Amino acid sequence: MRDLKQWALPAVTVLAVLGAVLLPRQISSLRDRSMLGAIHTEALSQEDLSVRELPLPEKLELLGRAIRYPDLEIFSTMQPLPAPRDPDAQQASEAFFQSAALLADWGILPEGIDPGTLEFQGGSRVVYVRSDGYQSVSLLYLQGIRPADDEQDNFWLVVDEESGLPVWIDCILRSSQTDLTSEDLGTRFLAGLNLDTQQRGPALWEICDAGGLMYSAQAGNGYGRICVEPIGFAGELFGETSEGPTSEGT
Repeated sequence: MRDLKQWALPAVTVLAVLGAVLLPRQISSLRDRSMLGAIHTEALSQEDLSVRELPLPEKLELLGRAIRYPDLEIFSTMQPLPAPRDPDAQQASEAFFQSAALLADWGILPEGIDPGTLEFQGGSRVVYVRSDGYQSVSLLYLQGIRPADDEQDNFWLVVDEESGLPVWIDCILRSSQTDLTSEDLGTRFLAGLNLDTQQRGPALWEICDAGGLMYSAQAGNGYGRICVEPIGFAGELFGETSEGPTSEGT
């Protein structure tokens, strides 16, 4: 019995210490609720609350890999946006008109097209996520028209939801033919996005810090099409193994 008493006190002490160290936060919350009528909380640092916004080149690389290799390292989820006349569609509608205004400011839309005369037609939100969960980007796929009795213009824009920038366009401008060459179109578009690039061919650019992502541009073609889009990666297009140029190296 004496030996039992000798071991009992240290054992109880050890259990008490372990309990204090290992007691789950749920128990702490229940205790605080019963004693103080409040849930136990802990202050979070600014670092805990902040979410790192990806630089635009990294977002574009993620987009490029998602559309080029959809079954490998990127998965996506799609959500239809509210109908244009739905009050909840206001955010998407504003993103559409803001992007159209940017295209006009960048000198991409012909002067005969006023972004304020366009009609938002709807679209969808797609979130692309790397399989390791480290990177993600939310993009709005938006459609609109410029109504006309004879020659209707059609707009298809992909907009980075975070920055509001159009990152991919494919439009048919029947009412006002563009005077831009494909070279001019791509140059103005990429400059508007403030991207560092390396030209790899006629109307063909590699985006710096984007893992070798390539963009191409097409203008005219007799029916008013303007298109600037990601088309793949330098490694597969040119047989290269590098990770692509960086802004520091250009």
